[in-house]
Amino acid sequence: MTMLRSRMLWKIYSVFATFILLSALLVGTLLGRYITNNKLADIQAALQTRSLLLAEVAAPHFTEPPTRELQQSVVSLGKKIHTRMTVINAQGVVLADSDKDPLTMDNHGQRPEVQESRFHDFGQAIRFSKTLQTRMMYLARSVHKSGHFLGYVRTSLPLKIVDQRLAEVRKTIALGVSLVTLISLLLGFLLARHFSRPLTAMTEMSEAMAQGNFGKRLSVKRKDEIGRLEKALNKMAEKSQQRLAIINMDRNKLSAILSCMSEGVIAINKDELIIHINDAAATLLGIDIDNSLNKPIWETTRLHEISKILSDTARDLQIIKRSVKIAYGTYDRIIEMHAAPLQDGIGSAVGAMVVLMDVSELRHLETVRRDFVANASHELKTPITAIRALVETLLDDGEISPKKQQTFLEKIKNQSLRISAIVTDLLALSRFELRDESLAEEPVNLAEITRKTLEDLSLSAIEKQITIELSVPETPLIITGGWDALEQAVSNLLDNAIKYTPEQGHIWLRCFSKDHQAVIEVRDTGIGIEPQDQERIFERFYRVDKARSRELGGTGLGLSIVRHIVMAHGGRVEVKSIPGSGSTFQLIFPLDEN
Repeated sequence: MTMLRSRMLWKIYSVFATFILLSALLVGTLLGRYITNNKLADIQAALQTRSLLLAEVAAPHFTEPPTRELQQSVVSLGKKIHTRMTVINAQGVVLADSDKDPLTMDNHGQRPEVQESRFHDFGQAIRFSKTLQTRMMYLARSVHKSGHFLGYVRTSLPLKIVDQRLAEVRKTIALGVSLVTLISLLLGFLLARHFSRPLTAMTEMSEAMAQGNFGKRLSVKRKDEIGRLEKALNKMAEKSQQRLAIINMDRNKLSAILSCMSEGVIAINKDELIIHINDAAATLLGIDIDNSLNKPIWETTRLHEISKILSDTARDLQIIKRSVKIAYGTYDRIIEMHAAPLQDGIGSAVGAMVVLMDVSELRHLETVRRDFVANASHELKTPITAIRALVETLLDDGEISPKKQQTFLEKIKNQSLRISAIVTDLLALSRFELRDESLAEEPVNLAEITRKTLEDLSLSAIEKQITIELSVPETPLIITGGWDALEQAVSNLLDNAIKYTPEQGHIWLRCFSKDHQAVIEVRDTGIGIEPQDQERIFERFYRVDKARSRELGGTGLGLSIVRHIVMAHGGRVEVKSIPGSGSTFQLIFPLDEN
Protein backbone atom coordinates (compact mmCIF):
# COMPACT_ATOMS: atom_id res chain seq x y z
CA MET A 1 0.00 0.00 0.00
CA THR A 2 2.88 2.38 0.86
CA MET A 3 4.61 1.63 -2.43
CA LEU A 4 1.37 2.20 -4.36
CA ARG A 5 0.82 5.52 -2.59
CA SER A 6 4.43 6.55 -3.28
CA ARG A 7 4.13 5.68 -6.98
CA MET A 8 0.87 7.54 -7.28
CA LEU A 9 2.32 10.60 -5.47
CA TRP A 10 5.39 10.79 -7.68
CA LYS A 11 3.37 10.25 -10.83
CA ILE A 12 1.14 13.20 -10.01
CA TYR A 13 4.03 15.29 -8.71
CA SER A 14 6.12 14.61 -11.83
CA VAL A 15 3.34 16.12 -13.93
CA PHE A 16 3.24 19.22 -11.68
CA ALA A 17 7.04 19.51 -11.63
CA THR A 18 7.34 19.16 -15.38
CA PHE A 19 4.71 21.82 -15.91
CA ILE A 20 6.33 24.18 -13.41
CA LEU A 21 9.84 23.70 -14.83
CA LEU A 22 8.70 24.19 -18.39
CA SER A 23 6.74 27.27 -17.35
CA ALA A 24 9.77 28.67 -15.51
CA LEU A 25 12.04 27.98 -18.47
CA LEU A 26 9.59 29.59 -20.86
CA VAL A 27 9.07 32.65 -18.66
CA GLY A 28 12.82 33.07 -18.06
CA THR A 29 13.63 32.73 -21.73
CA LEU A 30 10.93 35.18 -22.82
CA LEU A 31 11.86 37.63 -20.10
CA GLY A 32 15.58 37.45 -20.98
CA ARG A 33 14.83 37.91 -24.64
CA TYR A 34 12.57 40.86 -23.87
CA ILE A 35 15.22 42.58 -21.76
CA THR A 36 17.93 41.90 -24.37
CA ASN A 37 15.80 43.35 -27.15
CA ASN A 38 14.92 46.31 -24.97
CA LYS A 39 18.57 46.95 -24.15
CA LEU A 40 19.60 46.73 -27.77
CA ALA A 41 16.81 49.14 -28.66
CA ASP A 42 18.19 51.60 -26.08
CA ILE A 43 21.68 51.34 -27.57
CA GLN A 44 20.24 51.86 -31.04
CA ALA A 45 18.39 54.99 -29.88
CA ALA A 46 21.61 56.31 -28.29
CA LEU A 47 23.58 55.68 -31.47
CA GLN A 48 20.92 57.50 -33.50
CA THR A 49 21.21 60.56 -31.26
CA ARG A 50 25.01 60.51 -31.41
CA SER A 51 24.96 60.05 -35.20
CA LEU A 52 22.91 63.24 -35.48
CA LEU A 53 25.51 65.04 -33.39
CA LEU A 54 28.31 63.66 -35.54
CA ALA A 55 26.48 64.70 -38.72
CA GLU A 56 26.34 68.32 -37.46
CA VAL A 57 30.08 68.27 -36.76
CA ALA A 58 31.09 66.58 -40.04
CA ALA A 59 28.71 68.33 -42.49
CA PRO A 60 31.00 71.32 -43.30
CA HIS A 61 34.00 69.09 -44.10
CA PHE A 62 32.54 66.70 -46.78
CA THR A 63 33.42 69.11 -49.61
CA GLU A 64 37.07 69.42 -48.61
CA PRO A 65 39.88 66.91 -48.58
CA PRO A 66 40.34 65.17 -45.23
CA THR A 67 41.72 67.66 -42.70
CA ARG A 68 43.49 67.17 -39.42
CA GLU A 69 40.89 69.41 -37.80
CA LEU A 70 38.09 66.96 -38.65
CA GLN A 71 40.10 64.04 -37.30
CA GLN A 72 40.77 65.83 -34.03
CA SER A 73 37.15 66.86 -33.65
CA VAL A 74 35.94 63.28 -34.20
CA VAL A 75 38.52 61.83 -31.78
CA SER A 76 37.65 64.42 -29.13
CA LEU A 77 33.93 63.88 -29.52
CA GLY A 78 34.30 60.09 -29.43
CA LYS A 79 36.21 60.19 -26.19
CA LYS A 80 33.70 62.50 -24.56
CA ILE A 81 30.68 60.32 -25.31
CA HIS A 82 32.58 57.00 -25.24
CA THR A 83 31.51 56.11 -28.76
CA ARG A 84 33.46 55.19 -31.80
CA MET A 85 32.69 57.65 -34.64
CA THR A 86 33.53 57.45 -38.31
CA VAL A 87 33.04 59.95 -41.17
CA ILE A 88 32.79 58.43 -44.66
CA ASN A 89 32.46 60.33 -47.95
CA ALA A 90 30.10 59.37 -50.77
CA GLN A 91 32.72 57.10 -52.33
CA GLY A 92 33.20 55.08 -49.12
CA VAL A 93 36.54 56.62 -48.21
CA VAL A 94 37.02 57.12 -44.47
CA LEU A 95 37.61 60.81 -43.76
CA ALA A 96 37.92 60.54 -39.99
CA ASP A 97 37.70 57.90 -37.23
CA SER A 98 37.80 58.30 -33.48
CA ASP A 99 39.78 55.08 -32.84
CA LYS A 100 41.94 54.52 -35.92
CA ASP A 101 44.00 56.46 -38.46
CA PRO A 102 41.71 56.92 -41.50
CA LEU A 103 44.65 56.54 -43.84
CA THR A 104 45.12 52.93 -42.70
CA MET A 105 41.48 51.98 -43.06
CA ASP A 106 40.02 50.35 -46.14
CA ASN A 107 36.99 51.57 -48.11
CA HIS A 108 33.76 51.34 -46.06
CA GLY A 109 31.35 51.83 -48.91
CA GLN A 110 30.35 48.13 -48.87
CA ARG A 111 29.67 47.91 -45.17
CA PRO A 112 26.06 46.62 -44.66
CA GLU A 113 25.04 49.51 -42.44
CA VAL A 114 26.46 52.01 -44.96
CA GLN A 115 24.65 50.32 -47.83
CA GLU A 116 21.36 50.32 -45.92
CA SER A 117 21.63 54.01 -44.96
CA ARG A 118 22.08 54.96 -48.64
CA PHE A 119 18.41 54.07 -49.27
CA HIS A 120 16.99 54.86 -45.82
CA ASP A 121 17.55 57.43 -43.14
CA PHE A 122 19.96 55.12 -41.35
CA GLY A 123 21.29 51.55 -41.42
CA GLN A 124 22.10 49.24 -38.56
CA ALA A 125 24.23 46.10 -38.21
CA ILE A 126 25.75 43.98 -35.46
CA ARG A 127 28.90 42.22 -36.53
CA PHE A 128 32.49 41.50 -35.69
CA SER A 129 34.88 44.37 -36.31
CA LYS A 130 38.16 43.27 -37.87
CA THR A 131 39.65 46.64 -37.07
CA LEU A 132 38.89 46.53 -33.33
CA GLN A 133 38.63 42.70 -33.07
CA THR A 134 35.33 42.75 -31.16
CA ARG A 135 31.59 42.58 -31.72
CA MET A 136 30.10 46.00 -32.44
CA MET A 137 26.72 47.57 -33.06
CA TYR A 138 26.99 49.98 -35.98
CA LEU A 139 24.53 52.70 -36.98
CA ALA A 140 25.25 54.64 -40.18
CA ARG A 141 23.35 57.72 -41.28
CA SER A 142 23.41 59.41 -44.68
CA VAL A 143 24.21 63.15 -44.62
CA HIS A 144 22.45 65.58 -46.93
CA LYS A 145 22.68 69.29 -47.34
CA SER A 146 20.36 71.42 -49.44
CA GLY A 147 19.09 68.20 -51.03
CA HIS A 148 22.59 67.05 -52.00
CA PHE A 149 24.04 63.78 -50.76
CA LEU A 150 27.35 64.40 -48.99
CA GLY A 151 28.36 61.09 -47.39
CA TYR A 152 27.92 59.05 -44.22
CA VAL A 153 28.52 59.28 -40.53
CA ARG A 154 28.70 56.12 -38.45
CA THR A 155 28.55 55.59 -34.73
CA SER A 156 29.24 52.29 -33.00
CA LEU A 157 29.57 50.79 -29.56
CA PRO A 158 31.21 47.53 -28.50
CA LEU A 159 28.69 44.95 -27.24
CA LYS A 160 31.06 43.57 -24.65
CA ILE A 161 29.75 45.93 -22.02
CA VAL A 162 26.18 45.25 -23.14
CA ASP A 163 26.78 41.50 -22.88
CA GLN A 164 28.13 41.95 -19.36
CA ARG A 165 25.08 43.93 -18.32
CA LEU A 166 22.74 41.43 -19.94
CA ALA A 167 24.54 38.60 -18.16
CA GLU A 168 23.92 40.34 -14.85
CA VAL A 169 20.27 40.81 -15.75
CA ARG A 170 19.97 37.15 -16.74
CA LYS A 171 21.46 36.09 -13.43
CA THR A 172 18.90 38.18 -11.62
CA ILE A 173 16.11 36.72 -13.72
CA ALA A 174 17.41 33.17 -13.18
CA LEU A 175 17.59 33.74 -9.44
CA GLY A 176 14.04 35.05 -9.30
CA VAL A 177 12.67 32.32 -11.53
CA SER A 178 14.51 29.66 -9.52
CA LEU A 179 13.08 30.97 -6.28
CA VAL A 180 9.56 31.03 -7.71
CA THR A 181 10.12 27.53 -9.15
CA LEU A 182 11.23 26.11 -5.80
CA ILE A 183 8.20 27.59 -4.07
CA SER A 184 5.93 26.27 -6.84
CA LEU A 185 7.52 22.81 -6.62
CA LEU A 186 6.92 22.73 -2.89
CA LEU A 187 3.30 23.79 -3.30
CA GLY A 188 2.94 21.28 -6.15
CA PHE A 189 4.23 18.52 -3.90
CA LEU A 190 1.69 19.38 -1.23
CA LEU A 191 -1.08 19.57 -3.85
CA ALA A 192 -0.02 16.26 -5.42
CA ARG A 193 -0.07 14.58 -2.02
CA HIS A 194 -3.50 16.07 -1.41
CA PHE A 195 -4.82 14.44 -4.59
CA SER A 196 -2.75 11.26 -4.48
CA ARG A 197 -4.15 9.94 -1.21
CA PRO A 198 -7.77 9.52 -2.38
CA LEU A 199 -6.59 8.38 -5.80
CA THR A 200 -4.38 5.75 -4.16
CA ALA A 201 -7.29 4.50 -2.10
CA MET A 202 -9.50 4.37 -5.20
CA THR A 203 -6.77 2.54 -7.11
CA GLU A 204 -6.42 -0.03 -4.34
CA MET A 205 -10.18 -0.52 -4.32
CA SER A 206 -10.24 -0.88 -8.12
CA GLU A 207 -7.50 -3.49 -7.98
CA ALA A 208 -9.39 -5.35 -5.27
CA MET A 209 -12.51 -5.27 -7.45
CA ALA A 210 -10.49 -6.55 -10.40
CA GLN A 211 -9.45 -9.52 -8.23
CA GLY A 212 -13.06 -10.23 -7.32
CA ASN A 213 -13.14 -8.56 -3.90
CA PHE A 214 -16.16 -6.25 -3.92
CA GLY A 215 -16.48 -5.91 -0.13
CA LYS A 216 -14.02 -3.04 0.28
CA ARG A 217 -15.41 0.49 0.69
CA LEU A 218 -13.90 3.99 0.68
CA SER A 219 -14.22 6.47 3.54
CA VAL A 220 -15.84 9.52 1.94
CA LYS A 221 -14.75 12.74 3.70
CA ARG A 222 -14.50 15.21 0.83
CA LYS A 223 -17.34 17.13 -0.77
CA ASP A 224 -15.66 17.97 -4.08
CA GLU A 225 -15.56 15.99 -7.33
CA ILE A 226 -13.16 13.46 -5.81
CA GLY A 227 -15.64 12.86 -2.99
CA ARG A 228 -18.39 12.34 -5.54
CA LEU A 229 -16.11 9.92 -7.37
CA GLU A 230 -15.49 7.98 -4.14
CA LYS A 231 -19.26 7.73 -3.57
CA ALA A 232 -19.76 6.57 -7.15
CA LEU A 233 -17.01 3.96 -6.75
CA ASN A 234 -18.60 2.65 -3.54
CA LYS A 235 -21.95 2.42 -5.30
CA MET A 236 -20.36 0.68 -8.29
CA ALA A 237 -18.71 -1.86 -5.98
CA GLU A 238 -22.03 -2.56 -4.31
CA LYS A 239 -23.83 -2.97 -7.65
CA SER A 240 -21.01 -5.11 -9.02
CA GLN A 241 -21.18 -7.34 -5.97
CA GLN A 242 -24.88 -7.84 -6.52
CA ARG A 243 -24.39 -8.50 -10.24
CA LEU A 244 -21.56 -10.94 -9.52
CA ALA A 245 -23.82 -12.88 -7.18
CA ILE A 246 -26.45 -13.04 -9.92
CA ILE A 247 -23.82 -14.07 -12.50
CA ASN A 248 -22.50 -16.83 -10.22
CA MET A 249 -26.01 -18.08 -9.68
CA ASP A 250 -26.71 -18.02 -13.41
CA ARG A 251 -23.38 -19.71 -14.11
CA ASN A 252 -24.24 -22.51 -11.68
CA LYS A 253 -27.59 -22.90 -13.37
CA LEU A 254 -25.93 -22.98 -16.78
CA SER A 255 -23.41 -25.57 -15.60
CA ALA A 256 -26.23 -27.75 -14.35
CA ILE A 257 -28.05 -27.37 -17.66
CA LEU A 258 -24.97 -28.16 -19.74
CA SER A 259 -24.18 -31.19 -17.63
CA CYS A 260 -27.59 -32.61 -18.57
CA MET A 261 -27.32 -31.51 -22.19
CA SER A 262 -28.60 -34.06 -24.66
CA GLU A 263 -27.59 -32.12 -27.78
CA GLY A 264 -24.55 -33.19 -29.74
CA VAL A 265 -21.46 -30.97 -29.58
CA ILE A 266 -18.45 -31.10 -31.91
CA ALA A 267 -15.44 -28.76 -31.77
CA ILE A 268 -12.56 -28.50 -34.23
CA ASN A 269 -9.29 -26.56 -34.29
CA LYS A 270 -8.03 -24.29 -37.05
CA ASP A 271 -6.72 -27.35 -38.97
CA GLU A 272 -10.27 -28.81 -38.92
CA LEU A 273 -9.21 -31.63 -36.60
CA ILE A 274 -11.78 -32.78 -34.03
CA ILE A 275 -10.77 -31.68 -30.52
CA HIS A 276 -14.03 -32.53 -28.75
CA ILE A 277 -17.12 -34.61 -29.40
CA ASN A 278 -19.68 -35.66 -26.81
CA ASP A 279 -21.66 -38.90 -26.52
CA ALA A 280 -24.83 -37.35 -27.93
CA ALA A 281 -23.05 -36.29 -31.14
CA ALA A 282 -21.32 -39.66 -31.48
CA THR A 283 -24.63 -41.49 -31.10
CA LEU A 284 -26.41 -39.14 -33.47
CA LEU A 285 -23.79 -39.50 -36.19
CA GLY A 286 -23.02 -43.16 -35.53
CA ILE A 287 -19.29 -42.66 -34.94
CA ASP A 288 -16.83 -43.73 -32.25
CA ILE A 289 -15.41 -41.01 -29.97
CA ASP A 290 -11.99 -42.60 -29.42
CA ASN A 291 -11.45 -43.07 -33.14
CA SER A 292 -12.62 -39.54 -33.98
CA LEU A 293 -10.41 -37.28 -31.87
CA ASN A 294 -7.55 -35.52 -33.68
CA LYS A 295 -8.91 -36.61 -37.04
CA PRO A 296 -10.28 -34.37 -39.83
CA ILE A 297 -13.99 -33.70 -39.49
CA TRP A 298 -14.59 -34.46 -43.17
CA GLU A 299 -12.99 -37.88 -42.68
CA THR A 300 -14.90 -38.76 -39.52
CA THR A 301 -18.47 -38.03 -40.62
CA ARG A 302 -20.13 -38.76 -43.92
CA LEU A 303 -22.26 -35.63 -43.61
CA HIS A 304 -20.72 -32.96 -45.80
CA GLU A 305 -23.04 -30.32 -44.25
CA ILE A 306 -21.38 -30.63 -40.82
CA SER A 307 -17.82 -30.19 -42.07
CA LYS A 308 -18.94 -27.31 -44.34
CA ILE A 309 -20.72 -25.34 -41.60
CA LEU A 310 -17.66 -25.67 -39.35
CA SER A 311 -15.32 -24.55 -42.14
CA ASP A 312 -17.56 -21.57 -43.03
CA THR A 313 -17.84 -20.50 -39.39
CA ALA A 314 -14.08 -20.67 -38.78
CA ARG A 315 -13.42 -18.72 -41.98
CA ASP A 316 -16.09 -16.00 -41.65
CA LEU A 317 -16.01 -15.70 -37.82
CA GLN A 318 -19.81 -15.63 -37.76
CA ILE A 319 -22.55 -17.67 -36.11
CA ILE A 320 -24.24 -19.85 -38.73
CA LYS A 321 -27.49 -21.84 -38.46
CA ARG A 322 -28.46 -24.57 -40.88
CA SER A 323 -30.52 -27.76 -41.06
CA VAL A 324 -29.67 -31.20 -42.38
CA LYS A 325 -31.59 -34.44 -42.84
CA ILE A 326 -30.07 -37.74 -41.71
CA ALA A 327 -31.46 -41.04 -42.93
CA TYR A 328 -32.26 -43.03 -39.81
CA GLY A 329 -33.97 -46.36 -40.36
CA THR A 330 -37.25 -45.96 -42.19
CA TYR A 331 -37.50 -42.20 -41.65
CA ASP A 332 -35.37 -39.07 -41.79
CA ARG A 333 -34.09 -37.15 -38.82
CA ILE A 334 -34.03 -33.35 -38.99
CA ILE A 335 -30.94 -31.91 -37.30
CA GLU A 336 -30.58 -28.21 -36.49
CA MET A 337 -26.94 -27.10 -36.58
CA HIS A 338 -25.79 -23.99 -34.69
CA ALA A 339 -22.10 -23.24 -35.34
CA ALA A 340 -19.98 -20.55 -33.68
CA PRO A 341 -16.30 -19.61 -34.09
CA LEU A 342 -13.72 -20.27 -31.39
CA GLN A 343 -11.40 -17.29 -30.83
CA ASP A 344 -8.39 -16.57 -28.66
CA GLY A 345 -7.88 -13.52 -26.45
CA ILE A 346 -6.98 -11.22 -29.34
CA GLY A 347 -9.90 -12.29 -31.53
CA SER A 348 -8.02 -14.61 -33.90
CA ALA A 349 -9.82 -17.74 -35.07
CA VAL A 350 -8.61 -20.96 -33.45
CA GLY A 351 -11.42 -23.25 -34.58
CA ALA A 352 -15.19 -23.67 -34.52
CA MET A 353 -17.91 -25.50 -32.59
CA VAL A 354 -21.27 -26.85 -33.71
CA VAL A 355 -24.25 -27.92 -31.63
CA LEU A 356 -26.45 -30.62 -33.17
CA MET A 357 -30.08 -30.69 -32.09
CA ASP A 358 -32.49 -33.41 -33.20
CA VAL A 359 -35.72 -31.51 -33.90
CA SER A 360 -37.53 -34.31 -35.70
CA GLU A 361 -39.99 -34.84 -32.88
CA LEU A 362 -40.42 -31.09 -32.47
CA ARG A 363 -41.26 -30.66 -36.14
CA HIS A 364 -43.70 -33.54 -35.89
CA LEU A 365 -45.31 -32.04 -32.80
CA GLU A 366 -45.60 -28.67 -34.52
CA THR A 367 -47.40 -30.33 -37.39
CA VAL A 368 -49.67 -32.19 -34.97
CA ARG A 369 -50.36 -28.98 -33.07
CA ARG A 370 -51.29 -27.08 -36.22
CA ASP A 371 -53.54 -29.91 -37.31
CA PHE A 372 -55.11 -30.10 -33.86
CA VAL A 373 -55.90 -26.39 -33.76
CA ALA A 374 -57.38 -26.51 -37.24
CA ASN A 375 -59.39 -29.67 -36.51
CA ALA A 376 -60.59 -28.51 -33.10
CA SER A 377 -61.68 -25.18 -34.55
CA HIS A 378 -63.51 -26.94 -37.34
CA GLU A 379 -65.15 -29.49 -35.06
CA LEU A 380 -66.41 -26.81 -32.66
CA LYS A 381 -67.37 -24.37 -35.39
CA THR A 382 -69.76 -26.83 -37.07
CA PRO A 383 -72.17 -27.37 -34.12
CA ILE A 384 -71.85 -23.75 -33.01
CA THR A 385 -72.82 -22.58 -36.52
CA ALA A 386 -75.75 -24.97 -36.54
CA ILE A 387 -76.95 -23.77 -33.12
CA ARG A 388 -76.62 -20.14 -34.20
CA ALA A 389 -78.62 -20.73 -37.36
CA LEU A 390 -81.35 -22.57 -35.48
CA VAL A 391 -81.59 -19.89 -32.79
CA GLU A 392 -81.70 -17.07 -35.37
CA THR A 393 -84.48 -18.89 -37.19
CA LEU A 394 -86.48 -19.23 -33.98
CA LEU A 395 -85.97 -15.55 -33.16
CA ASP A 396 -86.75 -14.21 -36.63
CA ASP A 397 -89.77 -16.41 -37.44
CA GLY A 398 -92.51 -15.35 -35.09
CA GLU A 399 -95.15 -17.62 -36.75
CA ILE A 400 -93.20 -20.87 -36.49
CA SER A 401 -95.36 -23.76 -35.39
CA PRO A 402 -94.86 -25.42 -31.97
CA LYS A 403 -94.00 -28.70 -33.68
CA LYS A 404 -91.29 -27.07 -35.73
CA GLN A 405 -90.03 -25.23 -32.66
CA GLN A 406 -89.76 -28.56 -30.88
CA THR A 407 -87.78 -29.98 -33.82
CA PHE A 408 -85.38 -27.01 -33.79
CA LEU A 409 -84.92 -27.27 -30.03
CA GLU A 410 -84.16 -30.99 -30.35
CA LYS A 411 -81.47 -30.16 -32.94
CA ILE A 412 -80.04 -27.44 -30.70
CA LYS A 413 -79.92 -29.92 -27.84
CA ASN A 414 -78.12 -32.51 -30.00
CA GLN A 415 -75.56 -29.97 -31.19
CA SER A 416 -74.94 -28.73 -27.65
CA LEU A 417 -74.48 -32.33 -26.51
CA ARG A 418 -71.99 -32.76 -29.33
CA ILE A 419 -70.05 -29.69 -28.18
CA SER A 420 -70.14 -31.02 -24.62
CA ALA A 421 -68.82 -34.39 -25.79
CA ILE A 422 -65.99 -32.74 -27.74
CA VAL A 423 -64.99 -30.57 -24.77
CA THR A 424 -65.18 -33.54 -22.39
CA ASP A 425 -63.00 -35.66 -24.64
CA LEU A 426 -60.54 -32.78 -25.11
CA LEU A 427 -60.21 -32.34 -21.35
CA ALA A 428 -59.72 -36.06 -20.85
CA LEU A 429 -57.17 -36.25 -23.63
CA SER A 430 -55.33 -33.23 -22.21
CA ARG A 431 -55.15 -34.83 -18.77
CA PHE A 432 -53.76 -38.06 -20.15
CA GLU A 433 -51.23 -36.27 -22.38
CA LEU A 434 -50.00 -34.20 -19.44
CA ARG A 435 -50.12 -37.20 -17.11
CA ASP A 436 -52.54 -35.27 -14.90
CA GLU A 437 -55.18 -38.00 -14.97
CA SER A 438 -54.99 -39.75 -11.63
CA LEU A 439 -54.34 -43.43 -12.24
CA ALA A 440 -54.84 -45.32 -9.02
CA GLU A 441 -51.90 -47.59 -8.37
CA GLU A 442 -54.05 -50.59 -7.55
CA PRO A 443 -54.64 -54.08 -8.95
CA VAL A 444 -57.29 -54.08 -11.67
CA ASN A 445 -58.99 -57.14 -13.13
CA LEU A 446 -59.24 -56.63 -16.91
CA ALA A 447 -61.72 -59.47 -17.23
CA GLU A 448 -64.12 -57.68 -14.89
CA ILE A 449 -63.67 -54.38 -16.77
CA THR A 450 -64.48 -56.16 -20.03
CA ARG A 451 -67.72 -57.59 -18.59
CA LYS A 452 -68.73 -54.24 -17.12
CA THR A 453 -68.15 -52.42 -20.43
CA LEU A 454 -70.36 -54.90 -22.30
CA GLU A 455 -73.15 -54.42 -19.77
CA ASP A 456 -73.03 -50.63 -20.25
CA LEU A 457 -73.15 -50.74 -24.07
CA SER A 458 -75.33 -53.78 -24.65
CA LEU A 459 -78.44 -51.66 -25.18
CA SER A 460 -76.79 -49.79 -28.12
CA ALA A 461 -75.91 -53.15 -29.71
CA ILE A 462 -79.45 -54.48 -29.24
CA GLU A 463 -80.93 -51.42 -30.97
CA LYS A 464 -78.86 -52.20 -34.09
CA GLN A 465 -79.47 -55.95 -33.78
CA ILE A 466 -75.71 -56.51 -33.42
CA THR A 467 -74.53 -59.70 -31.77
CA ILE A 468 -71.66 -59.35 -29.30
CA GLU A 469 -69.77 -62.47 -28.34
CA LEU A 470 -67.92 -62.19 -25.01
CA SER A 471 -64.93 -64.30 -24.10
CA VAL A 472 -63.16 -63.73 -20.78
CA PRO A 473 -61.09 -66.08 -18.63
CA GLU A 474 -62.37 -67.50 -15.40
CA THR A 475 -59.19 -66.47 -13.59
CA PRO A 476 -58.52 -62.77 -13.07
CA LEU A 477 -56.12 -60.89 -15.37
CA ILE A 478 -54.54 -58.42 -12.98
CA ILE A 479 -52.58 -55.31 -13.99
CA THR A 480 -51.68 -52.19 -11.99
CA GLY A 481 -53.62 -49.09 -13.02
CA GLY A 482 -56.82 -47.11 -12.80
CA TRP A 483 -60.22 -48.73 -13.19
CA ASP A 484 -62.04 -45.70 -14.64
CA ALA A 485 -59.39 -44.94 -17.26
CA LEU A 486 -59.16 -48.56 -18.45
CA GLU A 487 -62.93 -48.84 -18.56
CA GLN A 488 -63.07 -45.67 -20.72
CA ALA A 489 -60.50 -47.14 -23.14
CA VAL A 490 -62.41 -50.42 -23.58
CA SER A 491 -65.69 -48.53 -23.79
CA ASN A 492 -64.38 -46.28 -26.60
CA LEU A 493 -63.25 -49.28 -28.64
CA LEU A 494 -66.53 -51.18 -28.17
CA ASP A 495 -68.60 -48.05 -28.85
CA ASN A 496 -66.72 -47.48 -32.14
CA ALA A 497 -67.24 -51.09 -33.12
CA ILE A 498 -71.01 -50.76 -32.56
CA LYS A 499 -71.21 -47.45 -34.44
CA TYR A 500 -69.30 -48.60 -37.52
CA THR A 501 -70.77 -52.10 -37.75
CA PRO A 502 -73.90 -52.39 -39.92
CA GLU A 503 -77.15 -53.71 -38.47
CA GLN A 504 -77.25 -57.43 -37.76
CA GLY A 505 -73.44 -57.44 -37.66
CA HIS A 506 -71.20 -59.34 -35.27
CA ILE A 507 -68.67 -58.19 -32.63
CA TRP A 508 -66.23 -60.31 -30.63
CA LEU A 509 -65.09 -58.96 -27.27
CA ARG A 510 -62.27 -61.00 -25.79
CA CYS A 511 -59.92 -60.79 -22.82
CA PHE A 512 -57.00 -63.21 -22.53
CA SER A 513 -53.33 -63.54 -21.60
CA LYS A 514 -50.47 -64.16 -24.00
CA ASP A 515 -46.71 -64.18 -23.42
CA HIS A 516 -47.02 -62.71 -19.90
CA GLN A 517 -49.21 -59.93 -21.24
CA ALA A 518 -52.88 -59.14 -20.84
CA VAL A 519 -54.83 -58.52 -24.06
CA ILE A 520 -58.27 -57.00 -24.61
CA GLU A 521 -59.45 -57.55 -28.19
CA VAL A 522 -62.41 -55.99 -30.00
CA ARG A 523 -63.14 -57.44 -33.45
CA ASP A 524 -66.07 -56.44 -35.64
CA THR A 525 -67.58 -56.98 -39.07
CA GLY A 526 -67.81 -53.28 -39.76
CA ILE A 527 -66.69 -51.08 -42.65
CA GLY A 528 -62.96 -51.62 -42.02
CA ILE A 529 -60.10 -49.15 -42.38
CA GLU A 530 -57.94 -48.46 -45.41
CA PRO A 531 -54.20 -49.26 -44.93
CA GLN A 532 -53.14 -45.63 -45.42
CA ASP A 533 -55.55 -44.58 -42.65
CA GLN A 534 -54.52 -47.21 -40.11
CA GLU A 535 -51.39 -45.20 -39.14
CA ARG A 536 -53.41 -42.03 -38.49
CA ILE A 537 -56.60 -43.14 -36.80
CA PHE A 538 -55.06 -42.47 -33.37
CA GLU A 539 -54.47 -38.80 -34.23
CA ARG A 540 -56.82 -36.28 -32.70
CA PHE A 541 -59.88 -35.49 -34.85
CA TYR A 542 -58.77 -37.83 -37.60
CA ARG A 543 -61.73 -39.62 -39.22
CA VAL A 544 -61.75 -42.22 -41.95
CA ASP A 545 -65.24 -41.18 -43.05
CA LYS A 546 -65.90 -37.68 -41.72
CA ALA A 547 -69.52 -37.44 -42.81
CA ARG A 548 -70.43 -40.82 -41.34
CA SER A 549 -68.51 -40.12 -38.13
CA ARG A 550 -70.35 -36.87 -37.49
CA GLU A 551 -73.66 -38.52 -38.34
CA LEU A 552 -72.94 -41.15 -35.67
CA GLY A 553 -72.01 -38.50 -33.11
CA GLY A 554 -68.29 -39.21 -32.91
CA THR A 555 -65.88 -36.54 -31.71
CA GLY A 556 -62.79 -37.87 -33.46
CA LEU A 557 -60.95 -38.13 -30.14
CA GLY A 558 -61.91 -41.57 -28.91
CA LEU A 559 -59.02 -43.57 -30.32
CA SER A 560 -56.53 -40.85 -29.34
CA ILE A 561 -57.79 -41.13 -25.75
CA VAL A 562 -57.48 -44.93 -25.94
CA ARG A 563 -53.86 -44.71 -27.03
CA HIS A 564 -52.90 -42.29 -24.24
CA ILE A 565 -54.64 -44.39 -21.58
CA VAL A 566 -52.86 -47.54 -22.74
CA MET A 567 -49.49 -45.76 -22.91
CA ALA A 568 -50.05 -44.38 -19.40
CA HIS A 569 -50.34 -48.03 -18.26
CA GLY A 570 -47.16 -49.02 -20.06
CA GLY A 571 -49.02 -50.82 -22.83
CA ARG A 572 -49.63 -50.46 -26.56
CA VAL A 573 -52.45 -50.52 -29.11
CA GLU A 574 -52.44 -52.63 -32.26
CA VAL A 575 -54.94 -52.57 -35.14
CA LYS A 576 -55.58 -54.89 -38.06
CA SER A 577 -58.25 -54.17 -40.60
CA ILE A 578 -59.52 -55.23 -44.02
CA PRO A 579 -61.70 -52.63 -45.76
CA GLY A 580 -65.25 -53.93 -46.03
CA SER A 581 -64.57 -56.93 -43.76
CA GLY A 582 -64.05 -55.39 -40.33
CA SER A 583 -61.33 -54.36 -37.90
CA THR A 584 -59.53 -55.85 -34.91
CA PHE A 585 -58.17 -53.69 -32.09
CA GLN A 586 -55.95 -55.06 -29.31
CA LEU A 587 -55.03 -53.37 -26.06
CA ILE A 588 -51.89 -55.05 -24.72
CA PHE A 589 -50.73 -54.51 -21.10
CA PRO A 590 -47.93 -55.98 -19.00
CA LEU A 591 -49.34 -58.41 -16.44
CA ASP A 592 -48.82 -57.75 -12.76
CA GLU A 593 -46.31 -60.44 -11.75
CA ASN A 594 -47.10 -59.94 -8.08
